Amino acid sequence: MVLDFTLIAGFTAGTGEQAVRHLLLAALGCNVAWGVIDGALYIMGSLTERRQRRHFLMRLRHAASELEAFSTLSGQLDPLLEPETSAEDRERISRVLLPVLSKIHLPEERVTREDILGSIAIFWIDFTAVFPAAIPFLIIRHDPRFALRVSNALLLVLLFAVGRTWGKYNRVSPFLTGLCTMTIGLVLVGVAIALGG
Repeated sequence: MVLDFTLIAGFTAGTGEQAVRHLLLAALGCNVAWGVIDGALYIMGSLTERRQRRHFLMRLRHAASELEAFSTLSGQLDPLLEPETSAEDRERISRVLLPVLSKIHLPEERVTREDILGSIAIFWIDFTAVFPAAIPFLIIRHDPRFALRVSNALLLVLLFAVGRTWGKYNRVSPFLTGLCTMTIGLVLVGVAIALGG
């Protein structure tokens, strides 16, 4: 996203120190915007997940009969267990879990302290992960095009590093994954440059 923001800002940046400041603000603005967006999405996701869990547990507790509670639990578990278990196995698992689930503490319906702390952490991860892309605009003050290209190069290196880490995590070729991730970024840069960015 920072790559796109800075390239788009390059259309109107002009020349000289003012242009470098313009590109720096675009890079930092993008970091802040995406940090805020990802943090807000984290809070919304956590809240939605807890409300769904609460709704499910409430349906179990307020079931009119044991059969209705069993049916509610089976509806949740069967899609997860079906490929690997028989109907008898699933019924046995549901009957064991039903009394346990009825005692579980109901999750909060409101935004919690952990949600806020999580969203702050996500904001800083987003912001610091691509902050190196802003560094050239702090150092190279009089040549916005060169600062932009150095920033692009740093972002491509970061894309390679992220792809490589993702490859290791998913047990696929780290080098190849990093190369693919970087190539996608390179194509985006190429397209933006071809369009005048």
